[in-house]
Amino acid sequence: MPKALAFAQFQAALIRGSIDPVYLFEGEEPFFHDEGLRLLEKAVLIEGTASVDRESVRGGETSLAEILDLASTYPMSGARRLILVRAADGLKQAPADALKDYLARPNPRSCLVFSDPKLDGRRAFSKALKAGATNVSCAPLDEAGTAAWVRQRLRDRGFGISPELAEAIATGMSGDGLGRLDAELGKLMGAVGEPRPIEAADLQVMTAVPRVGDIFQVARRLVQGERGEAILGLRELLTSGEEPVKILGGLSWYFRNALRARVAADRRLPPREMTRLYGLDPWRVERLQREIGACSADLLRGALTLCLRADRELKGMAAGGRDPGHALERLMHQVGRGIREERG
Repeated sequence: MPKALAFAQFQAALIRGSIDPVYLFEGEEPFFHDEGLRLLEKAVLIEGTASVDRESVRGGETSLAEILDLASTYPMSGARRLILVRAADGLKQAPADALKDYLARPNPRSCLVFSDPKLDGRRAFSKALKAGATNVSCAPLDEAGTAAWVRQRLRDRGFGISPELAEAIATGMSGDGLGRLDAELGKLMGAVGEPRPIEAADLQVMTAVPRVGDIFQVARRLVQGERGEAILGLRELLTSGEEPVKILGGLSWYFRNALRARVAADRRLPPREMTRLYGLDPWRVERLQREIGACSADLLRGALTLCLRADRELKGMAAGGRDPGHALERLMHQVGRGIREERG
């Protein structure tokens, strides 16, 4: 059976010194492809031997026969040779039989890596590669995975960040790819300077991330029954140029986590269990509980449904040239009426 590794598992294996003879990087996240190749270079090659024991080619510029010939050659200076094949789907004349023969008896002194974010899995070549190589997933992360990645990326450089701010960054940059997100985190760390815990105000330097502190304040005012003040805060955000879709993302984030906090508290779960099930720190559950007061789980579920409806409306408005602020104000009024009715 071929190995199938999540990217984090692949990283952990390299740290342990476990290097396989053939890898396939497959998935649509380019950052993981580039990062994986960089990590392998660092793990495989001895400093000073890269020029003689490293080969980097593109699939459209070579053939499988040439690749396998390189992989069969022993290193000149280090313990292993490293052969990187980018855009592997473009390999010329890639018969599966030759690849299968190599995969059955790979050169233990070589590390052969095939990488392509757009690999056609229907080809016999691709199927043979998947069956015989170590498969490393380079699939895009979901929102929760992106938030965890943000926290780890900052932690690796000595910076701390709360789960809620990491989730806000993940929500604000959803769909932008990890490459752009990594660049924005670099900008953030450069602006902060010496490592310390990241605060909400620090995120203003990240152009693609919403003003989470202000958006959360709008959401807090709304759930506390201050609909007029919440709408004024919304209008200020729109006037300042904040993107409506980013505002909606921040509101959705708040309602979603408020719902988790409400359910966790209603079930009277112990702190450790709350963290395991909902990914919420106990202090955040307590804070959200204070903020939302008597808002019920049903009301918060309804608010999330309204956010989904507003998302569809925003997309339609963008296509028709209408004012997206109307959809957000309508959302605020609907949620606010529900809160008023629930509280009598």
